Amino acid sequence: MGEWQFGIRDAVDIALVAVVIYYVLRLIRGTRAEQMLIGVAVVLVVYELARMFDLLTIEWIFSQFFSVFIVIMVVLFQHEIRRGLMRVAVNPLASGATPKDAMIDMLVESSLSLIHRDWGGLIVIERETGLKHLYDSGVEMDVALRPDMVQALFCPDAPMHDGAVIVSAGERGGRIVAARVLLPLAQANALAGGFGTRHRAAVGLTEESDALVLVVSEERGDLHLAEEGLLIGPLGSAELRKLLIDRLALSSSSSQKSHAVLSDAEEK
Repeated sequence: MGEWQFGIRDAVDIALVAVVIYYVLRLIRGTRAEQMLIGVAVVLVVYELARMFDLLTIEWIFSQFFSVFIVIMVVLFQHEIRRGLMRVAVNPLASGATPKDAMIDMLVESSLSLIHRDWGGLIVIERETGLKHLYDSGVEMDVALRPDMVQALFCPDAPMHDGAVIVSAGERGGRIVAARVLLPLAQANALAGGFGTRHRAAVGLTEESDALVLVVSEERGDLHLAEEGLLIGPLGSAELRKLLIDRLALSSSSSQKSHAVLSDAEEK
């Protein structure tokens, strides 16, 4: 036997595989795919045990299962695959507009103004993943993000109070680019029973994109931030500001990055 050699090419190969596995696990962490992946691992263990102990019937059944394994994986993880490809498709060279301090202030003030009026609302913050495919379900616009504008859109008597508004960062701060937008809903078991359609819509969008969604509940009178299929909160103004500074990568010498603690919301 020849002497086994480990070169730079092998090291690069192993490193790339490790990076891919890391990002896949990071992508499915805390989602339904995590439980499904555990189930697939259990099936693999049972199959290997069947082969080890010559359990022919079980081995035959599982061999039929693995003959279409790729198709099964695509069906089971279609949502995560789509989400991952959307992340990969983001152009890393695109400069994009860096959010300003004013955008953070307007987001916080707009959210609190809805709470003070006992109005509900969904404010979607667009990041790297484009959301133009959602504009068709609503009304496109291009107006400055201000609390009075947000109140006008989410006023229960206003014709466009249903749905969400989409906010995009521009050179002059935040801009409302669409209103009355319909968002995809998360699965029924993705949230606790105390949350309604508005929260499910926020979680549903963040499962498919890197957008942030501010959810103001008129029934609860509280504020949550949806990110990567999870709800953070309830939040106060200071907590929300720190989270937005962190998540939107605001460059400010006076602000430090904060680490949010995911808390299970109690049903009321």
